[in-house]
Amino acid sequence: MSEKRDYNILIKKDGKFYFGQCIEIPQARGQGNTKTEAIEDTKKAIKLCKSYLESKKKSSKLVTVSI
Repeated sequence: MSEKRDYNILIKKDGKFYFGQCIEIPQARGQGNTKTEAIEDTKKAIKLCKSYLESKKKSSKLVTVSI
């Protein structure tokens, strides 16, 4: 299991619903009727994306660049 780390989630209200997006993993997005639901849904999306990215790392070559 990978180490635990902190992630930042942007929360935006649009009409009646809240939407969340992870800053570090932009593909990880969630939604809910409340801020809490949007955060929990986005946390699930982060876990799913992390799992997918870990599986890709095993079958691909990782290159680190500095910009």
